[in-house]
Amino acid sequence: MPQVEAWERVLVDADFPTSTHGAIGCRTCHGGPAGENAFEVAHEGVVTDPSEGDAAACTPCHADIVAKVGVSLHATQNGYFMAYQNRAGSALDAAGYAEMFAARCASCHGTCGQCHISRPASVKGGLISGHQFRTTPSQRENCTACHGSRIGEEFRGEHAGIPEDVHWRSGMNCMACHDANDLHGDGTTPTDRYANNAGPQCTNCHPDAESATSDVTHHAIHGGKVACQVCHSLEYKNCYSCHVDLDAQGLRFPSELDFRIGRNPHPTERHPYDYVVVRHVPIAPDTFEPWGLELANYAGEPTWRMATPHNIQKNTPQTESCDQCHASLDLFLTTPYIQELIDRGVMTSEELDANADIVVDEIPGMQ
Repeated sequence: MPQVEAWERVLVDADFPTSTHGAIGCRTCHGGPAGENAFEVAHEGVVTDPSEGDAAACTPCHADIVAKVGVSLHATQNGYFMAYQNRAGSALDAAGYAEMFAARCASCHGTCGQCHISRPASVKGGLISGHQFRTTPSQRENCTACHGSRIGEEFRGEHAGIPEDVHWRSGMNCMACHDANDLHGDGTTPTDRYANNAGPQCTNCHPDAESATSDVTHHAIHGGKVACQVCHSLEYKNCYSCHVDLDAQGLRFPSELDFRIGRNPHPTERHPYDYVVVRHVPIAPDTFEPWGLELANYAGEPTWRMATPHNIQKNTPQTESCDQCHASLDLFLTTPYIQELIDRGVMTSEELDANADIVVDEIPGMQ
């Protein structure tokens, strides 16, 4: 996402001073010496993002929300910590990972202001609506500024030959499914996004999708056993497509989009399915060597994780023919497929052991 022009980054809308937040005065949130109007002096000690850290500027009026956000995945990014801990085989406080993460990665986490006032820091910030506070974040300027390379492009149909998500086509945006309780958190710290009890589920809007009495035959047969995306999503981007694949000259390039079904790596009450769509995550045995850290238990965690592509369609090749899944392994994550990627130098041999429990090497229903 390109940066906004310098003047757009700081221009305050003329109506802002009379708004609810504008009326309390700039220094209330941003600090700075009182009674000073000269630029250099007035900006001494100014806090660019008052919602950073403990969100002290927001707490007096929004204490209940701030308390939840503070332990949410948007603030803590706990999924990264748990994934590292599982692969390292050691406690976080003994590994030095938290310190390195804070120094090199934590700038990507979300703050109140980076959703409701400006663009996220990951795309160099910049006011969106002249410092006006937006109750509902901008899908393009906020949500997909951070979640754009996969989710945003999939959702809006920006991959050649792949149509936009049916929900986007119907006029829905991110907040249609991801409400405030999901984004702010419910006051708990989930281990990852799929353990987030405040997160959306397809059955919120499609209650009969997993019912054994559904009028849709495939829903009645596969409900609760096969994740919705297995039948209703199309090809999507995998991390190795852009990060490690090489062309004939040894240059990095995005390979074709892919679609893979695997066994559920971590079944939960909210996601109990036997089969799910899986996406490769960008992790290798030596990923943290520059940090002086080892992944001693690398193969103890799958490198293909459950995915929820945002390119949902009512009709897909999977819904048109049972043979897509029950007569061929072409759509599945198989041992030979991983071996092929290893042979191409895209993955390391350790990935065979890491994904042994989720590969599908026999056609379902044909064993």
